Amino acid sequence: MILFGIVTYKEIFWECKTFQTLLHSFRKNKKEGEKIHVFVFDNTDIDTWNLTIPSFDDIKLYYIHNKTNPGISFAYNSIAEYAKNEKINYITFLDQDTELPLNFYEVYSNSCLTNQPLYAPKIYAEDKLVSPSRYVNFRSVLFEEITEKELPLQRISCINTGMMIKTETFFMNKGYNPSLRLDFCDHEFIERLSRFNINMSILQVRINQNFSFLENTKQQDISRYKLFVRDLKVYAKSSGKETKMFFYVDLPRLLKLTFKHKTLAFFKIRLGIN
Repeated sequence: MILFGIVTYKEIFWECKTFQTLLHSFRKNKKEGEKIHVFVFDNTDIDTWNLTIPSFDDIKLYYIHNKTNPGISFAYNSIAEYAKNEKINYITFLDQDTELPLNFYEVYSNSCLTNQPLYAPKIYAEDKLVSPSRYVNFRSVLFEEITEKELPLQRISCINTGMMIKTETFFMNKGYNPSLRLDFCDHEFIERLSRFNINMSILQVRINQNFSFLENTKQQDISRYKLFVRDLKVYAKSSGKETKMFFYVDLPRLLKLTFKHKTLAFFKIRLGIN
């Protein structure tokens, strides 16, 4: 049994792309009388946000709205705790804006029968395979293609979207680091998981991800950079490699944003002036 956990923000969950395509995939492949288990964690930080949840005959739905917006890691840990309490074997993590292919549910439900601890789909952006990837010096190094059925976790990582993990494996790894609210939480989780003798099974499903939303305005980039810096400091301290992270991750991001917007605002944020 799989629990599909979707984290949403300022979007009505049953209208989001992920929920709609997941449900479409399930209904094309489900067995008679079968229900899909879905947990929606709504991070919307609007006091007046109050959804009237529709009923779904073929979904066992659990919905939580936390207007404090505690972050992705907290949401994933909450989803996993529910899976554990409900004795659900596997968890699949999803964001709100991914278009899932028609064979998504079939591939996932069949794959979990092989009883492996960790699975990841192939995620493409503009026809480039972006996940799984090598993870070297705190940065993703892309594969041209992956033909192996499994990859050892040493120096390998994947993004959260579409990752399916055994519930007991999730808790063996002590879940996500709640201090990382957004950035680096996936890589930090996999990095800790690599200490165990575990391989990542590659799911034969292709997910096309649109990252065009990352083309932000100046104000959006400033807001996003504040979140990045907060998580960067936590991750750098936990890794014990602050200097290496500064040169490989921190400084390149800082310079890129500074030149893009031609402002010293990002330096001020980094130095704690703003």
